[in-house]
Amino acid sequence: MVRLIQRILGRTSHPLNTIFISKDRLLSNYKTLSKINPKISIAPVLKSNAYGHGLAEVGKILDSRRMFTPDLIRGGNDRMPFICVDSLYEALILRKAGIKSEILIIGYIDPKSLKHKKLNFSFAVWDLETAEVLDKYQKGAKIHIFVDTGMNREGIRLDQLSTFLSQLKLLKNLKIEGLMSHLAVADDPKNPLNKIQFQNFKKAKEIVKNAGFKPKWFHLGGSYALLNLNPKDCNLIRVGKALYGVVGNASTSSAKKTSSLSAVEGIHPVLSFKSKIAQIKNIKKGDKIGYSSTFTAQKDLKIAVLPLGYNDGLDRRLSNKGVVRVGGDEGVGCKILGLISMNVAVVDISKVKDPYLGQEVIIFSDNPEDKNSIINSASICQTISYELLVHLHPSTKRIVG
Repeated sequence: MVRLIQRILGRTSHPLNTIFISKDRLLSNYKTLSKINPKISIAPVLKSNAYGHGLAEVGKILDSRRMFTPDLIRGGNDRMPFICVDSLYEALILRKAGIKSEILIIGYIDPKSLKHKKLNFSFAVWDLETAEVLDKYQKGAKIHIFVDTGMNREGIRLDQLSTFLSQLKLLKNLKIEGLMSHLAVADDPKNPLNKIQFQNFKKAKEIVKNAGFKPKWFHLGGSYALLNLNPKDCNLIRVGKALYGVVGNASTSSAKKTSSLSAVEGIHPVLSFKSKIAQIKNIKKGDKIGYSSTFTAQKDLKIAVLPLGYNDGLDRRLSNKGVVRVGGDEGVGCKILGLISMNVAVVDISKVKDPYLGQEVIIFSDNPEDKNSIINSASICQTISYELLVHLHPSTKRIVG
């Protein structure tokens, strides 16, 4: 019955809300990032549904790179060593989608999940229990030792690393493929914690080397480490937000903050989010809109009802503040009126010439200069851009073009 319904919907249903992913921009961003430091390889990060872009969709685009030449491109390193995901679940989704690229799982995995079938992945490891289970049930597994260099999140503390490595040497079925950590304040190049973490990572490399291990990969951070700092003790960077072309407002403490990301030529947003007008109506001065009646019309208005809300990723903090664009890229900016509901939003289309049912509405633009770009919408919400991205509902149709 489920398959029958799916076949029927496939023939008759047209999505009201659609997320568009630019394959050309994604691959161009990767190539641009690869040129920044020829000595550093780029590992794309696809955690959290590829930052809301679509895990399988982005995975397939990047996996197509396996057909490219693995040689060095002019001015950069074009080789993709592996894809990073957060969970075993995400890794399995990629394999089910036909992705053949190597995959590194950087998040925690319940050791019970490792006791079953052979898993052809690499694993970030920071505790002995996980290492022992991998050694017993996933013989030949490649691991990346995750060391805590000062962020005090996941990872082995530096003062415990030697003991951990001595225990790891007793496990004969594991291959130490990498040493990794993560930077806390790479978006702020002048913060002294960056220097401390780099020094600690260098110490970790020496400890690992003295223990007799020879990892292939050394990786300490993400996009901001590549662009703002000089990660000389690394030969790989895990890149997320820069890959997707999302620039600016790096931290919640400074919503208007910009970084060198925005100065990198060739980095462009990959995603746009579009909807359609579901209803048009005229309201009178004094009429109220939405739950709690937070908006009162100061004059007669023409409004449009949109078939999406905070369930779909239109953040509720954009209520009475955010803007969408009606009529495509050259359309008219229209303010969101009233509280955004779970599945419905209302916008002012008084300035739109001849609006009509089904007319295209750009919710999030792929032009960073537009008021309804992800970066500007995040600033209105006083949050980081990728919070909005990861809240884009997984069931919303993604179209790669």
